Amino acid sequence: MVTRIRVIKEFNAVGKPLIVGLPGMGRVGYMSAKFFIERFYGKHVADIYSTYFPPQLVVGKAGLSNLFVGKIFDVGSALVFTAETQPPNPEGQNEVCYTLLDFLAERGVSAILAGAAYVVPQVSDSRRVFVAGNDRELLVTLMKLGAEPLNEGVISGINGAIVGWAKYYGIPAAVVLGETWAPIVEFDEVDYRAARRVIEVIASYLGLSVKTDYLNELADKVEKKILKAISQAMKIGGAPEKKPSKEVM
Repeated sequence: MVTRIRVIKEFNAVGKPLIVGLPGMGRVGYMSAKFFIERFYGKHVADIYSTYFPPQLVVGKAGLSNLFVGKIFDVGSALVFTAETQPPNPEGQNEVCYTLLDFLAERGVSAILAGAAYVVPQVSDSRRVFVAGNDRELLVTLMKLGAEPLNEGVISGINGAIVGWAKYYGIPAAVVLGETWAPIVEFDEVDYRAARRVIEVIASYLGLSVKTDYLNELADKVEKKILKAISQAMKIGGAPEKKPSKEVM
């Protein structure tokens, strides 16, 4: 199998952390990465091609098309890695991780911060943020910014595996997990409220000021939609059976 990186525009990675966010439960990591790209006018600097990505041509506007690829953006104070999908198997996820890190370690990237979800049955509006990582100093820094240490669970996919691979390359890394309401995952919606909390912690780490109020408005719409669907389901045939969940991704 083949995984290769194509540099589109030369960029400086020395001393910059890498923000990672790919599609996962509640799309928390993906939305976090997308926020930094849009808010800080990220420059598209490199693509990661891999035979582990789905073999599909994604057709865009006016017929302009490309394969599924991972993308690296330069947002000034950090780099961002994201994609529209993840390789569907562990071999592909691991290969993308170490190919990306091998490439960026030589360029001097300073740390890895990956966004992800911590799925629970019930939440409040003030979502908690958890962290897990390979470097105690980095974890302590993130805890001072409002995160809590994660003491159990498995973080699947690239959003988690890249932290383990970063240890091999000697790069401090952590996963920042936003507490995510399980029904949002079950209905395949975006947990904007969880993403907001992840964004705020990462932005604080970077020393950036960000405005995230609009994410609460999007969260309200999603949650109202889900509550309405649950209410209708209860009227028709009783409450849908739900199993307690403490999944992370």
